[in-house]
Amino acid sequence: MSGLNRRAALGTLGLGLAASALPFPARAAETSGEEPALEPELEIVDPHFHLRDFSDPEAPGERYLAQDFTDDIARSGHRITGSVFIECGIMYDAAGEDAVRSLGETRYVGELAQAHRESGLASGIVAKVDLRRTEGLETLLARHEEAAKGHLRGVRNSIATAPFPPLAGIHNDPILLQDTALRKGVTLLGRKGLVFESWLFHPQMDELADLAKACPDTTIVLEHLGCPLGLGPYAGKLDTTFTEWRPAMARLAQCPNVVAKIGGLGPFMGQVAGPKTTSVSLARDWKPWIETAIELFGPQRCMFESNWPANRPASTYGQIWNAFKLVTRSLSQDERAALFSSTARSIYRI
Repeated sequence: MSGLNRRAALGTLGLGLAASALPFPARAAETSGEEPALEPELEIVDPHFHLRDFSDPEAPGERYLAQDFTDDIARSGHRITGSVFIECGIMYDAAGEDAVRSLGETRYVGELAQAHRESGLASGIVAKVDLRRTEGLETLLARHEEAAKGHLRGVRNSIATAPFPPLAGIHNDPILLQDTALRKGVTLLGRKGLVFESWLFHPQMDELADLAKACPDTTIVLEHLGCPLGLGPYAGKLDTTFTEWRPAMARLAQCPNVVAKIGGLGPFMGQVAGPKTTSVSLARDWKPWIETAIELFGPQRCMFESNWPANRPASTYGQIWNAFKLVTRSLSQDERAALFSSTARSIYRI
């Protein structure tokens, strides 16, 4: 797909704009390098990674392919035995109606998954499918299942929007999850054994709770703990964010079909990596959010995620997993196994 076509496709993505347009750099600031892995024998299934193919001159630095991800995993020293690709608008088909162009991405990643079976790359795929389709949705899902070569595990439709800079350029429908047609689509996912997930910001979390109640037989995945904000009017006010976020998390936790991904806790909180960034500093900053999520949902309904490479502005890949390991050292072996691998294996059938 040409750079122009990739840009045109962005209007229908979950992301809503090129990553280069986000209010932080595509890559982290230079640090002292990767840290040695803590507890390198601990098994990890990473349930949230992306690839990038926005390599045109207007989006410098946005080429991050499968080999880059496998290199980052190897460099980190952590034992990653499986991973889940989350749609991000790459390799869309250039021709055809908008609703079917995302098949190109699913096909591309499905072929990667086939080629990397032994490493567990893209053990699961969460695709972009417009669930509001009133006709042909089941057929379209079947086409994605075929394109994914047996790895389709869910669908993401995102609502992340904010009325203030620097996030005002993100164009998603904030009331999408209220759409009756979409709710019928989410219900269909449940019947097919597929999960639904949505990228959103913490003031929007009740939208997901309402959806979960309306579609009780579908597993709903909350990404990035609801993406608590530390930008715009929330800049320097994470205490305020926490007081808004925790009650919304508690309401979501009351929905037994909701599972929480713990991660993505850097860039949108206003964190940018620097020479003093370490897993210890990240663990200190993230601990209240992580411990609250585990307290509310329990380890069996939580899974750690890297959100890589989107989290590059805040840390290295290995620092993320070291930070999670530091925060959870007091938990039992079974609880940690759930958080680092078994919940993800169960939810995504890996």
